Amino acid sequence: MTTISPSSEDLKLQVATLLQDDLQAVQDGLLRQFRNRSEFIQDVADHTSRFRGKQIRPILTLLCSRLGTPAPDSQTREMARLFGIVVEMIHAATLVHDDVIDDADLRRHVSTVHRRWNTETSVLFGDYLFSQAFYLAATSGDAEACRLIGQATNRTCAGELNQIAARLEQSRSERDYFRIIAGKTGQLFAISCRLGARAAGLPRKLQNQLSMFGLRLGMAFQIADDVLDLTMSSARTGKDSQNDLQNHRLTLPVLRGLRIAPPNQQQLLLQRLEHSADATPLLPSEYPALQAGLASATAAAERMASRAIQCLHHFPAGRERTLMESIAWFAAGRSN
Repeated sequence: MTTISPSSEDLKLQVATLLQDDLQAVQDGLLRQFRNRSEFIQDVADHTSRFRGKQIRPILTLLCSRLGTPAPDSQTREMARLFGIVVEMIHAATLVHDDVIDDADLRRHVSTVHRRWNTETSVLFGDYLFSQAFYLAATSGDAEACRLIGQATNRTCAGELNQIAARLEQSRSERDYFRIIAGKTGQLFAISCRLGARAAGLPRKLQNQLSMFGLRLGMAFQIADDVLDLTMSSARTGKDSQNDLQNHRLTLPVLRGLRIAPPNQQQLLLQRLEHSADATPLLPSEYPALQAGLASATAAAERMASRAIQCLHHFPAGRERTLMESIAWFAAGRSN
């Protein structure tokens, strides 16, 4: 499948044109939520605020709240903004915890919290962000939304635990891989979209379609991320390169490379992977099977993005739908 992924700058311009006021409100709300009287907590919060990247999750929440009604009323906009703040805070919490699990040094070109301070600070500050997000969600008065948020975070944590299990069991199953990324990445994308749909009061059937869009988009995003982990430097991505290999996690490019490789090349690649933590960076160009695995994984990300876009066919054409389609293609083909 050949697709043209929109550039990051093009998407930023489109998002800014359509959602500028709402995104500014989300930014302002995040600053308020990160504010604390404790000088130490404020210092950690200010540092963590530098991890913000594309803000794709609150953008999805805002877009989904406008799909059925491009000119939402003030109540819908306020609810969507609140949910946008919630999902971004949950995302920040998962990043802080993930960096401990991965023993990572960098996040968005700055030191991770556990490297800047220590593991205790990371664990507790991540918990702090989670509890703050759930408290804020409760102020919405939407008990069902709170239940759905809790369900999504449970599934996210289960995805991380399943990833640990797959590593311990040395699983080479693609089924395990897809189950892991559906949990650890897909669920937060899915809840971001569903919350936007709830803010707009869309019927459950349409909420389900947008939730599925988010799930598939998140999986495409994660597959692309796993490709970048093998092919891009930390200077390009802003985080540790080949972290998955150093933690002995077999992602889709590697799994497919091993499946494609003839027995002798497969053995060489496995030996190289076993010593990934102590060796110089692995160069995919030295392993033809891994090159093929990278191409196959990229194609899988594009297919997942295409499947996500199919969920949008239940909604009328318009700027919001077109932008969501562009985000899906960008997620599958991004370069950072």
